[in-house]
Amino acid sequence: MARSAPSDISWLEGWASKKPTEEPSGRDRREAERLMVYWEEKLRELGGVVTIAGLDLAAADSREWSNRFLISVDPVVERSALLLYGPKFAQVMGLPAQPRTDRPMMRQLPRRHVDLFLRGGAEAQQQMAPGRLEGEIERADGRIEQYRAIFIPVGVKPNSLTCFAFGAFNNRIIDKS
Repeated sequence: MARSAPSDISWLEGWASKKPTEEPSGRDRREAERLMVYWEEKLRELGGVVTIAGLDLAAADSREWSNRFLISVDPVVERSALLLYGPKFAQVMGLPAQPRTDRPMMRQLPRRHVDLFLRGGAEAQQQMAPGRLEGEIERADGRIEQYRAIFIPVGVKPNSLTCFAFGAFNNRIIDKS
C-alpha cells in the first residue's frame, strides 16, 4: 500500500474559509487515504493492535475528524448505529451535529447511502481488515455523486467480538455529461 507524503496531508489550509455549500475539493476527497495513514501510524505506535481506546475519539469535533465516523456494528447489521462523526460528515449526510445513537444508522442516513454503510460495516466485521469502497450513485436531482469510503474494524480489546467500524467518507457531485 502506498503511503502519503506529509506534503500530501496539508489539506487543512483553507479549510476554515470554505463556505458550507461548496462542493468537496480534491483534498476533501482524499480523506480515506489520510485515515489509512493515521491508522498505520496508530498500528506502529501501539504495537500492531489498535482498539477503540487507541483512537483519538476526543477529537471528533476537530478538522482531522471532519469526514470521519465511528459505527457500532451489530451482528444484525441493520441495527448498527452511528456513534460519532465529524462536522463535514454530518453536513454531507444531512445529520444533526450530535449523533442519535438510539436510532439505527439506516434510519438516519440518506437512502442512497444506506446500502454502502451497511455493506462497509458488515465487511469490516467479517473481514477484520480495512475495506475501501468507491463508486457513483445517481441522485434524485439527476446529478452523479462520486464517493470514497473506508471502513476499518476496531475492537474493544484485542480479539474482541465487539466490533466498531472507524471510517471516512467523501463525495463530490458532478453533472451528467
